[in-house]
Amino acid sequence: MKTVSAFMKSLSTICFPPRCLCCDTTLAPPASLLFCPDCLDAMDFIKEPFCSCCGRTFAAATGDNHLCGNCLTKPPHFTTARAVAHYHEPLSSAIHAFKYNGRTFGLNSFATLYHQHPHPPNVIPDLILPVPLHRQRLRERGFNQALLLARAFFPAERERIDPELLLRRKQTPPQTGLSGKIRRRNLKDGFTVSSPARLTNKTVLLIDDVYTTGSTANECARTLKRAGAREVHVLTLARVAE
Repeated sequence: MKTVSAFMKSLSTICFPPRCLCCDTTLAPPASLLFCPDCLDAMDFIKEPFCSCCGRTFAAATGDNHLCGNCLTKPPHFTTARAVAHYHEPLSSAIHAFKYNGRTFGLNSFATLYHQHPHPPNVIPDLILPVPLHRQRLRERGFNQALLLARAFFPAERERIDPELLLRRKQTPPQTGLSGKIRRRNLKDGFTVSSPARLTNKTVLLIDDVYTTGSTANECARTLKRAGAREVHVLTLARVAE
């Protein structure tokens, strides 16, 4: 059986050679990371210094992490937010294809990026929660990209990952291109918790694909803390550069 399995795997590689998730360049097998060297080199991985709360990077490449002006004047409901890389080409193309075209075979490569370039919150969460989709959008897309990322990032923590605790109570219009003010208005009271007792004094790690203005993460954190969570930390694959 092992011989047959190895043969089928080799045949599959010949018929369907691995390709870069960003530019579709054919990769030399075996390719455990589906990014070509050029696309990897072009990715803008998050580097310190950045805001010790929201993770926004600073223009100056020296100095220690510290709070940005926004977090000083209006602290968010989450404790920290971290991301692997900035959301621009070529990584943005791979994330878009994953999210909207169902290219879920790239999940292991996204997880590898996270583990090779980590800026995780320095906490051990009691619960790992994906940002939820409204049930209508979940039916249309067929999967919640945040849940798949959570499982890919933390394969040994399946028992902590709960996709049913934080729920989206209303469907919002597509948020792409909207200002932070409009996003906040659309998202207000957009989430709920199915079992508040499970959140009492718990540390939560919230997972999503992209941190844009922080409105979604902040509203989720507000909902979770009102339900009893002690702290909420946010982790995304990418974040929009400011």
